[in-house]
Amino acid sequence: MPSEPARSTNTQSHSKLRSLRHHPMLRWIDAKFVHRPRIYLVQSILAGVVLVGILIAEDALTNGAVVAAVASSVATVFFLPHSVASKPFRLIGGHVSAIAAALCTVGIMMLLPDAVAGNQLVIHALQGTSLALVILFMTVTNTEHAPAAGTALGLATSVPINSVIFILSAAVIISIVRIALYRHLHNLI
Repeated sequence: MPSEPARSTNTQSHSKLRSLRHHPMLRWIDAKFVHRPRIYLVQSILAGVVLVGILIAEDALTNGAVVAAVASSVATVFFLPHSVASKPFRLIGGHVSAIAAALCTVGIMMLLPDAVAGNQLVIHALQGTSLALVILFMTVTNTEHAPAAGTALGLATSVPINSVIFILSAAVIISIVRIALYRHLHNLI
């Protein structure tokens, strides 16, 4: 007898969730979120805490594109922790590929006369070249990690050592966090 009221309450709860999910104003809410909001909230908060921790620990004095690339890596790991793109080898390798691509474009820039290198069209061409190179390097080395494209873009015309240290140490920290929390994280997509 005690199981009957529990089953009835559980059924009522599910029907409320279904009706809530199909409400015209709430159709854009992911069905998985409606059923397991705690996982989404916890992983979102953890991602924010990890990024804040990285920025504080490293006293990030680097350009915005590089910080955005690292933030994108954190988001990828917490959105899809069980995906191929979140594996430490790809995360770290993707950013290493991006640094290598940026070093190539900076090398090209150093060969150009100052009047040409300062031209905005040339800078945009170097940024496009950096993106093309990072895609090539990542696919050849099997280290595909899309957020690393932001690293290549941010470093396309200048590769300061503090940015390189920031990127590599952040990638290692993100990888360590993923390894430590792997069993507790869920794919959110």
